[in-house]
Parts: sequence; C-alpha cells; structure tokens
Amino acid sequence: MGSNNLSTLFSGVIGGNRGALTKIGTSTLELTGANIYTGGTTIEGGNLVINNRTGSATGSGVVQVNAGRLGGRGTIAGAVTVGTGAGPGAALGPGRRGGKPDSLTIQSALTFKADATYNCGLNTRSAMADEVVANGVTINSAQFSLVGRGGVPLPAGTILTVIHNTSAGPIAGTFANLPDGSTFTTHGNTFQVSYEGGDGNDLTLTVVP
Repeated sequence: MGSNNLSTLFSGVIGGNRGALTKIGTSTLELTGANIYTGGTTIEGGNLVINNRTGSATGSGVVQVNAGRLGGRGTIAGAVTVGTGAGPGAALGPGRRGGKPDSLTIQSALTFKADATYNCGLNTRSAMADEVVANGVTINSAQFSLVGRGGVPLPAGTILTVIHNTSAGPIAGTFANLPDGSTFTTHGNTFQVSYEGGDGNDLTLTVVP
C-alpha cells in the first residue's frame, strides 16, 4: 500500500490467513482497526501509524521496518524489528509527529538493528516523553534521538520512561549514542540514562542538577 504516495486512513479490518501488508512510497498509512491477517507487515518507506483501540492493527504476524517510520499509539501483537543492520535507515517513533507524547504497545519482542533510530518525543511543558512498551528488548547499537518542544526546566528527580520492558529479562544492548549511566543535556534539562530503571529493566531518563 502507498504506491500513489497519498496518505490514507484505513479503519476497516484486513483479514486472510496468509495475507500480508507492505507499506511503500513516501506517504502515511494509518491503521485504526483490529486486523486479523497473519502474514506479517513490512515497511519499505513512508510512515505506518498504528492507532487501533482494540486487537492488533498489524494482525498476528511480525513487523519489519526496512525503511521509513513506524509510529502511533495503538497495539501490535507480533514481534517488531526496526532496521536491517545495513539498510538506508528505519525509525520507530511512538505517538504522532508533532503531537503530544504517547505510548505504542508491542505485545512481543522489539529489536533495533544498527541502522535504526528511536525517535522519542519530549514535551517539557507537560513533563512527558514518548514510550514504547515491549515484551523483551534488544538494541544492536542503534541511535536514540530525543526530539520535542519546550525548554522548561524540570524538577531534579523527574523520571521519564522511554522504553517499558514487560519481560522479566533485562534490555539486551544499548543505543550507540546513549551509554548506560551517561548524562546528556537537551531542551534545557540534563538527563541521566539507565537501562535498569522502572521495575529494574526499563530505559529511563532522570533529570539531574
């Protein structure tokens, strides 16, 4: 879908025991239904926005982001892989571009390859950041980008959870530009990085003096 480069909102149900979906072109495809196809989802370009309220917007199969961006605030049932390891670049960005920070839920494992970027939205006015929820997380030296609005200083000790890992195991690996325990300054705040935050295995950013 997307060969005509026109943005589309699809609210129906995509079915089929062997059906699959491939997103191509530079446009945006938004899925809001509880889809039941089983053949997987591939993103080759543009934006696939997941905004369902029930079920899984991508059916039960795996999701592969070869290029373009996967975003939204809905739910994905299958495992998600962002990037190929040597591709043109692929991104995960929960919520809506330019919108308020939000959460994207992946009920299976999430993997970031080396050519992937996690574009995490930040709004210092509301003290909120985008969050991705996943059942197991592997990060193979991908990139992390904290993008947003504001510049309002947050109180020291404010914690932003940007990856909530629901599995019992730790996050495997780190972002290449976000070492565990490091600090960085952006949008008027200095953050300390922890891959052992939250309940012990989440990626958190804590405001420090």
